[in-house]
Amino acid sequence: MSKMIPKFVLMDEEGKEFNWTNLLGKYSVVYFYPKANTPGCTMEALDFSSLIDEFGGNIVGISPDTCNTIANFKSKKGLKVKLLADPEKQVAEKFGVLKDGKLIRSTFIVDPWGRIRREWVKVNVVGHAQEVLKEYRKIIAEDQELNESIILRRAYRGISNKPIPKEVLQKLIEAAHLAPSCMNKQPWRFIVANSKETLEKLHETLSGGNYWMKNAPAIIVVYTKDEFDCQLSNDRNYALFDTGMSVGMLLVQATQMGLVAHPVAGYDPVRVRELLKIDGTVITLIAVGYWGDFESLNEKHLQLEFSPRSRVQIDDIAKFL
Repeated sequence: MSKMIPKFVLMDEEGKEFNWTNLLGKYSVVYFYPKANTPGCTMEALDFSSLIDEFGGNIVGISPDTCNTIANFKSKKGLKVKLLADPEKQVAEKFGVLKDGKLIRSTFIVDPWGRIRREWVKVNVVGHAQEVLKEYRKIIAEDQELNESIILRRAYRGISNKPIPKEVLQKLIEAAHLAPSCMNKQPWRFIVANSKETLEKLHETLSGGNYWMKNAPAIIVVYTKDEFDCQLSNDRNYALFDTGMSVGMLLVQATQMGLVAHPVAGYDPVRVRELLKIDGTVITLIAVGYWGDFESLNEKHLQLEFSPRSRVQIDDIAKFL
């Protein structure tokens, strides 16, 4: 996981508190400079100020100077960046830019979630602001694209029987468990079948068209109960909806980890309940495995494996009013 910005509160050039939460919800640049009014720090501050609009105004400079010193620095040089005073160097230490008590000139790009997406340590100020702007634009552009794991996710059937380590399967469950739910009820339940005995039992419940699942080294049984979640007016039973969202999170995580996760409806739910002693509704079985074994697929499924993704037009499924 990306490194997060540390929590901090400092005073700005106006003597007002600046909280770390002020950086959330937007892309920002936080840079540390050793001393106000020195040549290098002045050049850096002026360069960032000249590009302030390109950064959406979201540039924060931090130094060990006092509030009075940074106020004088900003006024004297006509700076447009926000300046913060860190005289005890506590925030510099939290960011890891302090060595033997001395501040190291450094820059960080922070995203709307507070993640540090790019950092420069021991900065050379010449051309630095332009370099940061280029990376800043690149990060924003990348974040506006569709998530690659969502694009790559497909319900593939050519699954290898190569075993999946337990810790990898555990990670899929962790991802599913982070899904949102009505009033945080968390109605999803999972049984991870990865032993030969349990898998063979599940194989007996599959429909004929799901023959390919018998090659999967793991099958995740997903179930819930109405009373596990909110039951609201107009037949809004959130157990199914919320459990479905958790499955979606699992599928994206699996794709990121190089795994196929293919949920199916073709099985005997009564048999599955009996075999695994489940008290609830079995919503789906998810075949999990590594992609790349196509020999057992019939002609129809082999063709589908490499066919273009089929989706109706956005206008057919969504309206903007």
